[in-house]
Amino acid sequence: MLCVNIMNYKEYFIKCREEYSQENKPTLDEFYNNPVITIPQRIFDQKYYEVIETLSSKVKLSFDNQPQQGLMLKSQNIWEYKDLLTSVANYLVPFLEQERYGCHLYVDKVYIYRTLKINKRESSYLWHYDNNPKEIVKNIVYLNDVTEDNSPFEYLGRNKIGIAMEPSRKGPTQWNSAPNNSRIDKKQLYELHKKGYSGVKVIGQKGKVVSFNNDCIHRANPIKMGYRDVLNMRVKPTLKKPPEYLSKSFTTGFEHSGVVNKNPELAWSRLV
Repeated sequence: MLCVNIMNYKEYFIKCREEYSQENKPTLDEFYNNPVITIPQRIFDQKYYEVIETLSSKVKLSFDNQPQQGLMLKSQNIWEYKDLLTSVANYLVPFLEQERYGCHLYVDKVYIYRTLKINKRESSYLWHYDNNPKEIVKNIVYLNDVTEDNSPFEYLGRNKIGIAMEPSRKGPTQWNSAPNNSRIDKKQLYELHKKGYSGVKVIGQKGKVVSFNNDCIHRANPIKMGYRDVLNMRVKPTLKKPPEYLSKSFTTGFEHSGVVNKNPELAWSRLV
């Protein structure tokens, strides 16, 4: 009988790291134990901020012309910004490959959205985690200046070190729905607060990027004043270097579910 080795996401990630030719890779502990980092400004130049300024203006114009209602406004066609998104990916992904993952990556998901004023917290405005495998990382790019008043991204942390939940989705042989729809209940919050964890709000200027393990406990905040437009770029490990980091062949937006494929080997090369 032929025995087929079915890898989970962590096993696939380790294999991807083995295939990646780089000395002094970040360790697995560095990857898993630092679920939230701020991308250092040193990787950005004037061209990056020009790209962000152009993307910001285009997204703002699009959202300003829509009814300001619901939990958030969503861009339903990310490809109208293709060249700008490609430029952003060309800054972010190489840094993540070399200093966060230690393997090849590709962008599997792009979200562009605006958070709005709401009367009651619900959905992503509640403490939650995404319950994808831990090897999936999201990167939030602020498209306007963000203060305490206009919906800063917030994560649960201790000494500004985030905490990630254990996902119930890890690969083909373990793929279950999360308890309580991946929401953090009051009892869990109470226990975490006793251990010294509290909310850390990320404020910053247009172009700031916060990179976080999707199982980090996090939430959006309601708008008090103004607005907040966001680009959220999600990356996945891959054995083979893609010809480009972002492509219509393997990158999707809100039109598809945010749940990754349970098979980590279903990477860009098998999607094209």
